[in-house]
Amino acid sequence: MMKVSQNSTKSRRLARFALVPAAAAVLTMIPLAGTASAVGCNGTGCENKGPVAMGCDADAHTVVVGEVYSTGGGRTDFELRWSNKCWAGWARTGDSKYAATISVEKWNPDRTVLITRRTVTIADGVHDWTNMVGGKGYMVRACATEKRSNKTSCTPFRGTDS
Repeated sequence: MMKVSQNSTKSRRLARFALVPAAAAVLTMIPLAGTASAVGCNGTGCENKGPVAMGCDADAHTVVVGEVYSTGGGRTDFELRWSNKCWAGWARTGDSKYAATISVEKWNPDRTVLITRRTVTIADGVHDWTNMVGGKGYMVRACATEKRSNKTSCTPFRGTDS
């Protein structure tokens, strides 16, 4: 039978204890189930926050596309985007060569009172989006004003309950 020295036993004990913090560090880098799709806000808590920064763009879909024409025949496309996980919406540009101002608007249910408008000015050829509006029980739409012609167009209203 082989005799184990005290130094060898201490070394093994120290090695085991050294593994505990290393294993804990590795485990903190592994996402838990469901965290990959976590969002940073919900409903009215998303007001005036960026959709990408809050993770709301991950499940977003285009609700409706709008377009506004310039005097020279050019066109600016814009979209009303919606995230079901965040329960919030925003406007973003599609394909555009022309500068525009885009906005997302939140209205009361009967569309008589504008509650919130988030706006961003887009330079020629730039793709960008507004901050969000959110919450249930409202009507939302996206609008764009083409800078050269000063023409404005808006998408139809969409209810935030469905």
